Amino acid sequence: MEYQPNLSNIRPGNGGVIQAVAAGSTGAQLGLQAGDAILQVNGRVMRDVIDFRFAMTEDQVELLVRQAGEERSIQLTKNPDDMLGLDFVEPLFDRLRTCNNKCPFCFLTQMPKGFRKTLYLKDDDYRLSFLYGNFVTLTNLKEDDWDRIAEQRLGPMYISVHATDRTLRAILLGKPDVPDVLAQIRRLGDLGIEVHTQVVACPQLNDGPALAQTIHELGQLFPIVQSIAIVPVGLTRYRFEGKKPQSIKAAIRVHESAEWIDSNWEAQPIWQEEAPVANELFQAAKEGNLGFCARLGAATEVELRPYRGDEAAAVIDICEPFQEYYMAEHGSVLVYPSDEFYLLAGREQPDGSLYEGYDQLENGVGLVRQFQDEWAEIVPSLPNAVDKPTRMLLACATLASPVLQQVAEQLSRIENLTVELCPVVNQFFGDMVTVSGLLTGGDVVAELQKHGPADIVMLPKVMFDHSGTRTIDEWTVEQIATALGAQVTMARMPHEIRRVVRQLSRQAKPRSQRRFMAQASMR
Repeated sequence: MEYQPNLSNIRPGNGGVIQAVAAGSTGAQLGLQAGDAILQVNGRVMRDVIDFRFAMTEDQVELLVRQAGEERSIQLTKNPDDMLGLDFVEPLFDRLRTCNNKCPFCFLTQMPKGFRKTLYLKDDDYRLSFLYGNFVTLTNLKEDDWDRIAEQRLGPMYISVHATDRTLRAILLGKPDVPDVLAQIRRLGDLGIEVHTQVVACPQLNDGPALAQTIHELGQLFPIVQSIAIVPVGLTRYRFEGKKPQSIKAAIRVHESAEWIDSNWEAQPIWQEEAPVANELFQAAKEGNLGFCARLGAATEVELRPYRGDEAAAVIDICEPFQEYYMAEHGSVLVYPSDEFYLLAGREQPDGSLYEGYDQLENGVGLVRQFQDEWAEIVPSLPNAVDKPTRMLLACATLASPVLQQVAEQLSRIENLTVELCPVVNQFFGDMVTVSGLLTGGDVVAELQKHGPADIVMLPKVMFDHSGTRTIDEWTVEQIATALGAQVTMARMPHEIRRVVRQLSRQAKPRSQRRFMAQASMR
């Protein structure tokens, strides 16, 4: 899951609030503690952790610190690599750059009411792209932002392109004044910054010839463009809530409704300078004077829907000739359909060598292949038995169940261990949502309770937030464990599964060691 900031911890003038100070670090020697705040370094106000790291590369620094409500100055000489051993509550200190687009597939407009506010926050902050790989559109950059990107060399950047044709991209972003993304990428390249790009593909809108054009034009910008991920549009049952027509235009209009603007962040400006814009939006929506998106014509009457298997195969077929060409020209396939396309099409995942550095793993590109390859490597190191009879439930979303079925079967060959795979249909967001990252705690508990008592339950780590503490519907690991009456653990990759199994088998030897001992005894 992408990093989601907690806005209650981000306030202009609040500085960088310290969460923890490493024991024995320079920060600890200076008497810095959790709750203190770094306001300035060498007279420069700190806007975020990037500013802090950039400023701390000097060997002579003067800190302006707030401790217990009082400000004090600290001067010190240090190693340029010494970051004082500080962890901050949030990486952003001053404000969050919010999104000014109205994408028809925006997940936030597909959420029901009643969740925590951060889940309705439309962020589009280039700093989070640099820090965490969050995808941004670059539609809200000002010259000051470009100056900063140049000064601090903030790269690589992760950019949501969706289409290189400006008219089509305007539709996909729901606004008429989109900048030329190709020119922006070239400008980043001139600054020595590489980019990774994504296309959220919608059937019959930006796939087909439009997708081929996008791949071709982005490919011309190699090596600035290091990767192009093609991911299928994701829709929940709240997208239209059963209403017709289910079109691109109807989806965009959600952003311009008074209900949406009033109940979400567009009408709740955190920063004073945004208040007039939010008020104008709300008043216009109340009067029925909707914007550009609502006036869009026939081009947006295309149905907004998930991909079928044959359409997923067609997307792969568009990409493969480009992959062959780019591999021959650049030594890199450059363009990557996400794993979901291969699963939907019923095709085998590409060989691991295709993914090179797995640059878009968090975007669902190469994750299945990496999992399969790692699983094949660790199987010989699994124990032959666990210490006592143990029943394990292995939960996942429906899309991943064919991949994990083999894992469950192989784990069940371990003596005393029985593993049952439990695919969870997403009742909350709708059965068209098939990825583990959007499973809710409520759906998981309801499904697993049908499978009877278990000693241990293994959940996909991606269903929890960035900190790994709660699901999208606010269930914690402890609450799930209580509801199921079982030990609950999380895993994402095979080595994490192996660690859990080994903990159940303190005495048993791994299979590879058993083979070695058997061969030695035969000698």
